[in-house]
Amino acid sequence: MPEGIHNIRFDINNKFFEEFVEIEARDGNLQVLVTLNKKPDFMMLDINIKGTLVVQCDRCLEYFDYDVNYRDSLLVKFDENATSQSDEVIILHPNESELDLKQYLYECISLSIPYRKIHPETKDGISLCKKEMIDKIHQFEAENKEKKVLANWEKLKYLFETNN
Repeated sequence: MPEGIHNIRFDINNKFFEEFVEIEARDGNLQVLVTLNKKPDFMMLDINIKGTLVVQCDRCLEYFDYDVNYRDSLLVKFDENATSQSDEVIILHPNESELDLKQYLYECISLSIPYRKIHPETKDGISLCKKEMIDKIHQFEAENKEKKVLANWEKLKYLFETNN
């Protein structure tokens, strides 16, 4: 590849997610734009990932589309003797002609998924979670709250009886 700026576009789809089963997405449709600025002894990559992932809601367990818009930069250095790398720097031998970004893209996509995945709400603040599951959650919380209150009264009653 000659020196200068190069734009590389490609899609990430179900085949990628089959290879990386550890990712918290069931499927997805992502577009990746890599702007590569090649210099004599290094390359600077600006990576932009946009699209949707199919993730499972942590509240109602239904799957939904989660929008991804991820940007990052990566430095690739050419060095014959280098032995260490980091998350932001990849070191290649000057004779290497390929750079495999699959693992790096997997990590970027994984980082774009929030720790807690919940259906978005409408503009009116209404949850898009499955109503039946939300009703079960509310019923469970109400039952546990009642049990907790009764347990607290039992503890107070025990303390009162043992001190008298």
